[in-house]
Amino acid sequence: MTRITHIIAGLTVAAAYIGSSGNHTYFNAAPLLLTGMVGGVLPDIDLVLGDSRKKNTIWKHRGIAHTLLFLVICIFGIIYFKEKFIHYNISLKSEITVFALAFLSHLFLDSFNMIGVPFLYPITKKGFCLHLFRVGTIQEYGLVTLPMLAVLIILVLNFVPKEDIYALTHNQYFIRKFL
Repeated sequence: MTRITHIIAGLTVAAAYIGSSGNHTYFNAAPLLLTGMVGGVLPDIDLVLGDSRKKNTIWKHRGIAHTLLFLVICIFGIIYFKEKFIHYNISLKSEITVFALAFLSHLFLDSFNMIGVPFLYPITKKGFCLHLFRVGTIQEYGLVTLPMLAVLIILVLNFVPKEDIYALTHNQYFIRKFL
């Protein structure tokens, strides 16, 4: 899947969580939306850290970063950094839940294409794939990205405080960096 599809998926997961919990108020939902977005794109860190020309590297695309093991490592990282450095009014449980669901949405969506995802690496290197369509095609955008965007808009308009939407959309550095 493309980066925009993963960003929309992560935001959709976060907005659904915010809506289902019902207790997020002004400037409380924005960190969860950001957590969902990061969780939705983080498995593709291998594109930044890896060398696509080398097949036997730990950071090859759809390698270690696309596994449940990497998700567990990231969760421990969140726990550590939240306790040491980050102090805002979001429960650790909420952050981990949103991050994990967004991360899993990335793995699930990547399993739609032809390459597959090695969920259980290092137990097995075999990738799981559904062979539904190729990345960046009209099928991806028409069957996944646009419907998910519609759901995201509905969730945000119904559940996310307007102040949080403003905070996220008016930070130009944030918008340029992640989109």
